[in-house]
Amino acid sequence: MKLLNGTLALAGAIVVGCGFAATAAAQTSVPAGPWITPDQEVSLEGFESYEQLVKKLIRLEGRSKGVMELESVGVTNQGRDVWLAKLGNPANTPVLIITQQHGNEPHGTEAAVELIQKLISGGSFAQEVLGELFVLIVPRVNPDGSELFTRGNSNFATPPRDSRDCFDDDGNIIPSQLNQGRGTFSTTFVDPDLGRLSSYDINRYHWPDWSTSWQVVCNPDLTAGSFDPDPYDPALNPVPEARAVRAAYDSYAPIWVIDVHNQGSAKVQDGVDPAVGRAGRLITGSILWPTNEEVHPDAVDFSKQITLVMKKRSQELGNMEFTNYLFRNSAGVALRGGGFPGIARNAYGLLGSARIAAGEAGAVGGSILVEIRGQGQKSIGMLKNNARELLEAVLRATADGSLFDEDPAEADLLLPPGDLTDEFIGNPRSEEAEAAEEAEPE
Repeated sequence: MKLLNGTLALAGAIVVGCGFAATAAAQTSVPAGPWITPDQEVSLEGFESYEQLVKKLIRLEGRSKGVMELESVGVTNQGRDVWLAKLGNPANTPVLIITQQHGNEPHGTEAAVELIQKLISGGSFAQEVLGELFVLIVPRVNPDGSELFTRGNSNFATPPRDSRDCFDDDGNIIPSQLNQGRGTFSTTFVDPDLGRLSSYDINRYHWPDWSTSWQVVCNPDLTAGSFDPDPYDPALNPVPEARAVRAAYDSYAPIWVIDVHNQGSAKVQDGVDPAVGRAGRLITGSILWPTNEEVHPDAVDFSKQITLVMKKRSQELGNMEFTNYLFRNSAGVALRGGGFPGIARNAYGLLGSARIAAGEAGAVGGSILVEIRGQGQKSIGMLKNNARELLEAVLRATADGSLFDEDPAEADLLLPPGDLTDEFIGNPRSEEAEAAEEAEPE
């Protein structure tokens, strides 16, 4: 086990605690959560605390007979380690799975732990995958948010986001909007004593180049201390959890990254093409590739191949319905994901694109979002199994090479953008929080 600064953080809990559609989907909520209301009572008995998770990971490392090694790739504001599980031979092709960037989206973590257990078992699946791949898994990117069961991290000195950016419609800077905290992607947490607090939304902070981030560009005069507890330095991303994932990516250069989240519920519309979905069924989740226009076409195609493997696996199983990640924002505009560069799905596609431009051989730059339906206490087992099944399918297809035989053009047929004609229904949060976070909710 590799420890950051030679320490192991086992901090306990502090307190207890997305709509999409395709041609096949009838939207009922905004995707990516949070999928509970602030005053809703949710049983967390089916999910592991940070301390339980770390103890289990340490046990698995000990039982793995050298197959698995844990590495702390970062430390949160509250002193918890962000753990990376490394499985197999580092000389093999590296791939990276991350889960629970948003603390109240826990199903991916449970799926990741089960996947780790299967990979250290020595069975046929483990042999097939680890014979070819070096599997990297961050099973809980946001341990602080998980303990609080909130979307963001625990930096409550984060400025509230009053605007997404400081640019006009043509992309020009508006001088009067500089140095006002704009471009800060925060989310809200309601403390019973302190009221509504703001913290960073981790999945906005994977910028390939932090000096070009909106938080830096829109606040050129802010000095150290303005965004406590981290110095506001153009070279320093203020979100330690995002820096941890970037550290794992930069250290091991995976050929693809899969980012697992939770979303709300929707059903397959009537009259849909049976090749796309089964009418009337509850949709299990959605998947999407990078949509930033600067991502290299080869990286987009590679990402589409990954989504196809997942979509086809979902079609083989009777309890799955997967569609394209689509949503309406509060202005009623239908979006196929967002192009924002800081979102992991786009950021790792952009980083892969830089590797392609530098001449790296072979498939690289794969980056996809996976959203698993997050509601239903009785469905925890089924939903985490669904996530694990999709991850296993991509690992198998990457290991045996069948992934690279998929036709990227087929992704737009099986995961069509669709026509969102249903009424927009807002996030299950307060109107204030929804207004602040209306765009790109993944």
